[in-house]
Amino acid sequence: MEKYRAVFCDIDGTLLTSDHRVTPDTAKKIRELSERGIPFILTSSRMPAAMYSIQREIGFRGSMISYGGALVLDENGKPLSSVGLSQELAASLRGEFPPETRERCFSAYSGDLWMVTDPAHPLVRREEEITGVRSLKGSWEELLPADVPLHKLFWTGPSDFLDELAEGLRRKFPQCMFCKSAPWLLEIMDGRASKSQAVHILCNELGITPAETVSFGDNYNDVDMLRATGHSVAMGNAPDAVKAAASWTTADNNQEGLLLALNRLFP
Repeated sequence: MEKYRAVFCDIDGTLLTSDHRVTPDTAKKIRELSERGIPFILTSSRMPAAMYSIQREIGFRGSMISYGGALVLDENGKPLSSVGLSQELAASLRGEFPPETRERCFSAYSGDLWMVTDPAHPLVRREEEITGVRSLKGSWEELLPADVPLHKLFWTGPSDFLDELAEGLRRKFPQCMFCKSAPWLLEIMDGRASKSQAVHILCNELGITPAETVSFGDNYNDVDMLRATGHSVAMGNAPDAVKAAASWTTADNNQEGLLLALNRLFP
């Protein structure tokens, strides 16, 4: 029996290189693990559509953790867990946001729906290029039934602006989680959502324990996942605090750090 029976892997900065590619050798290794019966589970703050495209590119199917744990799907796309912001709470949060400018913009997500004020905004266009998903113009009031929750609110902008925004919102909305997945990206989700909780949900579904799994990550929103699994690996490009939370550190995402670690753990 394999020592580790499942792999939980972050996407941006971990699986993907800085130019948003999966290297051919890494893709080959992931397919090999799947053929050996070792689930390779993508974990990300991305929406599901932006994760399925990566699965298709690599050539495998599997469960996934999207929106930082707010939505957990099995390998057939069936929701195993979904926690979101009510539209009323989201509207209260939106009321605290400053106006959009060319340097900053706001998005909202629910399931596979990405809602924006202006699809032509350069920051929206950049995110579309990175994720391969198209945005939709409109508000959630216009596009969703009133009882459908929002899995994520999303601000793109200068790092200092986002830090100041998050600091004020944390005091007013303690029931929410505020997380920067990159210096220019602030994500707002239900406080009950976490990658670590999602790890437990999927382990229960797979009939294994978290101690029998390994995780990979590169940023602060991966720390709870790194601590939840039996073994964990931080990328060489991770901040020191993230590296400290992991069992050990591999090379960075542009030097096939994930592949090097997978070859070591799964010869």
